[in-house]
Amino acid sequence: MYSLKSKIAAVVALVLSAGLAHAEDTIRLGMTPEPYMPFTQINTAGEWEGLEADLSRAVCAKLQAKCDIKQMAWDGLIPSLKENKVDFIIGAFSITDDRRKVVDFSTPYYTEGTSFVGAKSDDAKIALVDAPDGSGKIVDPEAVAGKIVGVQTSSVQAAYVAKYLPGAEAKSYDTADNSVADLIAGRVDYVLIPDLYIQTFLKSPAGADYEVKIEVPTNATLGEGVAYAARKGDAATLTKINTALAELDKDGTLKKLVDQWIFSKK
Repeated sequence: MYSLKSKIAAVVALVLSAGLAHAEDTIRLGMTPEPYMPFTQINTAGEWEGLEADLSRAVCAKLQAKCDIKQMAWDGLIPSLKENKVDFIIGAFSITDDRRKVVDFSTPYYTEGTSFVGAKSDDAKIALVDAPDGSGKIVDPEAVAGKIVGVQTSSVQAAYVAKYLPGAEAKSYDTADNSVADLIAGRVDYVLIPDLYIQTFLKSPAGADYEVKIEVPTNATLGEGVAYAARKGDAATLTKINTALAELDKDGTLKKLVDQWIFSKK
């Protein structure tokens, strides 16, 4: 028979193991509260909503884990991941070769386009030409030479301007909202911006005088789809996320959420 000391030790071990199991069931997710619909935002009731908010709830449910959401600015998501402050992040991140150098991406859950947007009163003819690097069609750099183009900091759109539109001046903003605000204020000539985000603006009264000048063909610089990101080399977390996404795709949840938040909003 166990002695009293042995029984106490056994109870302590059980409590500690239960605590460890609980800790393992918590996964830290980095998200940004900056409004970026239809992907995510915090509404007036203080609740997360949007495609990425609902998808993350579904992923955590599949993982049977508690998601501890860490709020931070969008441009702080990848640094926080690298510093082990979170386990994975979401923020409409397009998969690119440059980002692959610092993070590992899940399978994509959506593929979005990019639009070149300006005032209807602007009569400049923006066309497509062959990219000098053979990557397909790009916005004609001569058509926007000398123009100011608003982009979000560290975005694939910022990388696109730097690579393909050397004659244009890229003006960077911490949020897409602020780039659009400067378009309205006349401080930029155009914004290069994800199409889903800008459609909400164009359908609003504030967007009545603006239009898509041209839809930008997808290439490697603009990314290979939108995905979660995990810390470089963290195969365990990445496998869990990919397994959850595969199950959500198979049972129709992913399509349902995309239809609800994206296609029903168009």
